[in-house]
Amino acid sequence: MNMRGVSGRLYRIAMIFFFLVICLTSCASSAGIFAGGKWQAGGLQNQQLRSLAVDPNNPQVIYAGDTQDGVFASTNAGMNWRQQSTGLTLPITIFALAFDDPGKKLYAATNTGIFVSADSATHWIHLSGLPADNYTSVAFDLNAPHVIYVASEHHGVFVSTNDGSTWISSNKGLPSGIIIHSLAFDSVEHQLWATTSLGIYRSDNGGVLWQVLNNGLPSNIIVNTILPAASSGGNKGLVFAGTNHGFFLSHNNGVHWSQSQVSLTGTSVNAILIDYHIVTTVYAGTGIGVLRSDDNGQNWGAIASGLPRNQAVKALVIGANGNNQLYAAMNGIYLYPGNSSAFNPSQIFPLLLILAFFFALYQFSTRGRRRSQPMLKPTRTVESEQPKPLDFSQTNIGETAQTDGRLPEVQKEERVTESDQADSKEKEN
Repeated sequence: MNMRGVSGRLYRIAMIFFFLVICLTSCASSAGIFAGGKWQAGGLQNQQLRSLAVDPNNPQVIYAGDTQDGVFASTNAGMNWRQQSTGLTLPITIFALAFDDPGKKLYAATNTGIFVSADSATHWIHLSGLPADNYTSVAFDLNAPHVIYVASEHHGVFVSTNDGSTWISSNKGLPSGIIIHSLAFDSVEHQLWATTSLGIYRSDNGGVLWQVLNNGLPSNIIVNTILPAASSGGNKGLVFAGTNHGFFLSHNNGVHWSQSQVSLTGTSVNAILIDYHIVTTVYAGTGIGVLRSDDNGQNWGAIASGLPRNQAVKALVIGANGNNQLYAAMNGIYLYPGNSSAFNPSQIFPLLLILAFFFALYQFSTRGRRRSQPMLKPTRTVESEQPKPLDFSQTNIGETAQTDGRLPEVQKEERVTESDQADSKEKEN
């Protein structure tokens, strides 16, 4: 076989494979080779949404709360929605939605109190014992399933140790007039966090006593949301905070705060979410869309196009089969990556490249075999015709007996000899 031809074919195959890798790298989205690569509208358009929740026992079921019509539910990963506000006093603003640890009860923090549903939001029950106020958040201690923490704008924090039957105020250490925007409980470190109009506060004893942790934060900062990384599988001591002056993080449980390397000072961060699959990936819902960091909040970049401009992202969750879908609440639901059934050329292009590569590989390999076949073709040998063996079968023996026991060839030679002798006699005469 010609070695120069073989090396040439290998070089061409390698170049095709290199070109294929470059094309796939440039066209594939971060969510996978078949991902749409864009945000897709998923319903509830023109609804001013403020909250989202995913059923922990069925990630196909998504809940959304707005500022007017209450709660909406989707059982097909956000493609279709229906209103489920029976028991809620409309109009109502749903500031937060949260499941308890077993995922059997869904709680809603609203401008008219705290509501709970034990039948997938079909019916809602108002929890008594709390003063009238705007309730902004609900948090749970995973190690104490009957304990519930709620936050209000003007009455601080309340805690219940009996599933909401009774409540006690938990505001020692909090300044009067402080507005609580959100709560987060870190069941790993057993710490309760509160974001407020006066910065960040933390309680290490279930809300009995609070301490301020604003070292490194700008003065007069408003903190919208907070997320201890350990509560979502991340590093202990790492805490993320979203403020009206961008994104901040602490590596020592809030003792000191610093901005990320890529500053988000110019925007407000309203929601923070850690990716379930890669806990170093962090999402931020901001006034300019959804941003993503792949290094624990140090560097940020946009995810994809498709979100409406001039709309703030108020909430983020991950759901759908395999928890592979990111949901953003704006004036409507948006999904990433989009899963629309509409044809998207970017989805089929990588597949065509793969097919083209293997077709070219097949062509080169078969061409090489065809060229090598003449070189390996065996030479033809011509064999001389061998005399046939004498036939001594019964039939032939019978025929031989009819000819005086001699073979036909012998008889033929005798006849020729006799004929020659007769001709010679005639000539002599």
